[in-house]
Amino acid sequence: MPVTKETVLLEGVLKGAGHERKCRVKALRHSTYADECATPTCFSYSRCQIEDVDDFPDGDYEVEFDAHRVAVTKKAGRYFLRCG
Repeated sequence: MPVTKETVLLEGVLKGAGHERKCRVKALRHSTYADECATPTCFSYSRCQIEDVDDFPDGDYEVEFDAHRVAVTKKAGRYFLRCG
């Protein structure tokens, strides 16, 4: 199955610690195509980054975009993917 990759900017919602707001998410989108199909059969994302700033406190959050959810941690004013 062929896979294409492109960097995209998506609208998302950031939630956690009693806060919620819209945000922009920059991500690498992987589009998977079934054999000889012109439209993708599924999408996955990697290298997700929140592109805008806010005054939320440091802590654990979740960003939702394009029916995907990613756990992030805000530390020193920047968001990082949360592992494990």
